[in-house]
Amino acid sequence: MWSIIVVLLIGMFVGIKIPSTEKIKKNISKFQFLGVMILLFAMGAGLGLNKDLLKNLKSMGVEALVFALLTSFLSIAFVYISSRMLLKEKK
Repeated sequence: MWSIIVVLLIGMFVGIKIPSTEKIKKNISKFQFLGVMILLFAMGAGLGLNKDLLKNLKSMGVEALVFALLTSFLSIAFVYISSRMLLKEKK
């Protein structure tokens, strides 16, 4: 955990010290994109190696869908009810 924070702080320090030109920004953007692609690949490979996850993928997908629908419905219901109550109080 500390190594991540240290690397982030070093990167911030370097970013503060180097001049901000368009060429440097473009190169850093490419470097960031490459880093994100490597990270996504590594995460995908880690998930693919987890055989238990692959076995339970269907049931986890159903649970995720139910959770998403329920939270969306309850959020909409809460906003509807609270806005009706607030608008009624203003009249």
